[in-house]
Amino acid sequence: MRSLFALMCWMMWVLVAPAQAQDDYLIGTGDVLSVQVYGEPTLSAEYPVGERGMMAFPLIGSVPVVGLNADQVAASLLERLSPDYLVHANVTVRVAQFGSQPVQVLGAVGKPGVYYLRGPTSLLHLLGEAGGVTGDGVSEIRVTRAATGREERVPYEALLSTNSGVLQLQPGDVVFVPEALISVMGEVGKPGEIDWREGMTLSQGIASAGGLTEAGASRRVMVLRDEEQLRINLRAVLAGEVEDMLLQPGDRVFVKRAIF
Repeated sequence: MRSLFALMCWMMWVLVAPAQAQDDYLIGTGDVLSVQVYGEPTLSAEYPVGERGMMAFPLIGSVPVVGLNADQVAASLLERLSPDYLVHANVTVRVAQFGSQPVQVLGAVGKPGVYYLRGPTSLLHLLGEAGGVTGDGVSEIRVTRAATGREERVPYEALLSTNSGVLQLQPGDVVFVPEALISVMGEVGKPGEIDWREGMTLSQGIASAGGLTEAGASRRVMVLRDEEQLRINLRAVLAGEVEDMLLQPGDRVFVKRAIF
């Protein structure tokens, strides 16, 4: 199922990528522009956008380009080159290298790292570019918004079946795909879902949830796994009398209240 989803993400990326027109892309610092001036090979080259948002161009000097799209830059160059330098100039501009709108993709994907937006980009598209989701127990995708610092959570299974996958990303966003989640409820300091990791034990899971409260019954810990209900004596585990239990993705841990 997971490998199939990764393949579908990649296929979606391949299909969508050519449709992302540069008309919608606003140029920023760190981009590299390819300028073609027909009939003028000495002027046709790639030009980086500097830190001040300017592009140094022969004959006319620094040209402001940040916040413009490729067609607008071409029009600006044409205006500056004609008629003093070139008569009937024909100028085209495209983005040769995208480097101004970074988004981090972390966690259980094929190729985690920093990716650069090339225009309007959906969550599903970027996951495809990053090699798709690879974890076996992934239940959600988390997107931390650069503008607000708020975290948005998208259910994993809803990415293809609903419109969740079209969530539009913005520069500076961080996409995190947790390997899997478990829930720890009841008498613990911070009940709720926590990230599962390979080799996580029951005692480690409870510790990650803030540990037992004063009312927590260390001898009355339940682990719900599919249709099973496993009762664990955590006190005996911590005393080294019994082996600590390995948790699995999707496990639900419940710490009961002690009876005084």
